[in-house]
Amino acid sequence: MNTRLTQTQSESPDLLIVGASTRAAAASARRAGYRPLCVDQYGDQDLHALAAVIPRTSEPDGWLRVLAAYSSLEWIYTGGMENQRELISQISERHRLRGCGPDSLQRVRDPFFVEQLISGHPICMAPCLPIDAHPADPENWLCKPLRSAAGLGIRLLNSPQPDSQDAQGCYLQRYQPGQPLSALFIAFPEAVVLVGLALQFCGNPVLGARGFQYCGGVTISPVTDRLRSTLEDLGTTLAQGCGIQGLFGCDLIWHSSERDRLWLTEVNPRYTALTELFELQYRLPLLAWHLGACRSFHGDPTRYGSPAELQNQLVESIKQSFPQIAKGILYARQDRCAPDIPLPEMQRDLFAVPESADLPYPGTSIPGGTPFCSVYGTGRNQRESLKVLSDRLRTYQMLLAPEGVPERAAADLLTSLLDSTEQENHFFSCFFSSEAEGNSFLEESPH
Repeated sequence: MNTRLTQTQSESPDLLIVGASTRAAAASARRAGYRPLCVDQYGDQDLHALAAVIPRTSEPDGWLRVLAAYSSLEWIYTGGMENQRELISQISERHRLRGCGPDSLQRVRDPFFVEQLISGHPICMAPCLPIDAHPADPENWLCKPLRSAAGLGIRLLNSPQPDSQDAQGCYLQRYQPGQPLSALFIAFPEAVVLVGLALQFCGNPVLGARGFQYCGGVTISPVTDRLRSTLEDLGTTLAQGCGIQGLFGCDLIWHSSERDRLWLTEVNPRYTALTELFELQYRLPLLAWHLGACRSFHGDPTRYGSPAELQNQLVESIKQSFPQIAKGILYARQDRCAPDIPLPEMQRDLFAVPESADLPYPGTSIPGGTPFCSVYGTGRNQRESLKVLSDRLRTYQMLLAPEGVPERAAADLLTSLLDSTEQENHFFSCFFSSEAEGNSFLEESPH
């Protein structure tokens, strides 16, 4: 963690962002015309170029005192904070939360509540059991922390339990093999809008990720109206049943053997790690729409309009020939020190896709199993974007650990990433073809 405190910007901040990693949300804030103040665990170089930064330490008393010096700000949180309801309440005593509050989080982060809420929906929750259950097939169940993010701490039930894991803070969920997907929504008082659907990369060893760690993703083709309707119905049920406001994500699993079945595994009631990909893809300030949606729940004025207006903007954006965007998060395989990577100059076009981001200061300690940086790839299609991503990832692997990168690293990376796009092709051929197997609930009727 970099412990520099940045408070030298001439402009006063007008949006507070708190989380483990806030760089992506800070960039979104800049695209939306805001001046962010970030409480952040990593303090990377590019975050300091975007925002005023307060180092986030494990004991919050120190940085809460620093925050107390600021006048009341609107504020949002990023990954991991949804598990800290008391801390959210503390911050909200002074600053105006734009997102899900503690009552909403208590519902949406309860897997048993969510499972019951959407029972009977075409997209069901992967079955859950209490931690003291003893399923007859433990090899088909996951042990998942109730307070976790980015796939951390998830393991197969029949695998050894880490010494650091408190089993009482966990639950069981049936393991659903298949392709991880992520759907992003924005909840307004009167409607929920599906922003997009993406493939997720999880536990990819060539990226240094372990177990079920989140390690990136790639935007996928626009979905048909029928699938959009099914997903938006899911999002509406969740938002209304849990009191969700603004941006939220749903982690899903699809497997080719279950032709018309998607499973929900988790709900992320906040700005998600893939939000920036949709924002860059569509060239829309999604954080501005999030803030507008949240304000409308409280009757506060907003310059952003209705769900129908957002839907129209998304439709118009999808018609444009924007490049496909992929993102990979590169993890350190063992303890390392960050190399000297010059920070690129800030581009005038805030929607330009960077080559890399989340760049630590030279000499920063990077423990094994933790993120080193994010790398991006763009192209006319997914294959091109993943080829660019794999080449760039190898470059950054060489910077981090030049002695540990095999000659075939780029080829292995590309192969592993293309496996996911092959799943996407199968996904769409199964759901959206009009072959004579009969229509699934996600398939358009033939004309």
